[in-house]
Amino acid sequence: VEKAEKIAIIDHHRRGTEFIENAVITYIEPYASSTSELVTELLQYMFEKPKIKQIEAEALLAGIFIDTKNFSFQTGVRTFEAASYLRRMGADTTLTKQLFQDDMATFLARADVVKGAQMFKSNIAISTMPANAKNPALVAAQAADELLNIKGITASFVLSCIDGDIFISGRSLGDINVQVVLEKLGGGGHLTVAGAQLSGLTMKKAMDLLKKAIEEYLKEGEK
Repeated sequence: VEKAEKIAIIDHHRRGTEFIENAVITYIEPYASSTSELVTELLQYMFEKPKIKQIEAEALLAGIFIDTKNFSFQTGVRTFEAASYLRRMGADTTLTKQLFQDDMATFLARADVVKGAQMFKSNIAISTMPANAKNPALVAAQAADELLNIKGITASFVLSCIDGDIFISGRSLGDINVQVVLEKLGGGGHLTVAGAQLSGLTMKKAMDLLKKAIEEYLKEGEK
């Protein structure tokens, strides 16, 4: 970043304490579904007749797909307008969906994480990645998403160990703000999607800190 001559910040996450300074453009809109939605809007307004390649349109549409969980969360009128524009630009929805296909090993690893989840406070699922799993950060995020498909679960957290650090993927249906929970652990993100990274801790210690952060969040909501 320091080597770049010009910096533009486009994001749909709330501005955190750490922030990139001296940007030519800073466009932060927390109410947007995704950064892909914001970029798509900018393309339409910056050029009279914008032309983008099919693969570029599909990449942007994929970003909208994943951040809205297939148009289920944080989806507004502008989201569908952006998707409609990308479709006109040649984005193929079938090809876009194929970008998210997994191999059998990844699918089974995700299933093991879901199977091993434990309930906390009756509506929050917490699970951990096996130590020898491939692509642990990816599988953890996918498993956290998958857990929300289970009736009664309104938030999920999956912990994984990568090069000695503990990564936490948090997901929510909206009732529990996983961003605020994980900000207590130095992380951040969005209302329904957030993450955190902890160094120098065992998995058990990280789990204890996560549970403590959840309890603090819930107590603050009661006040």
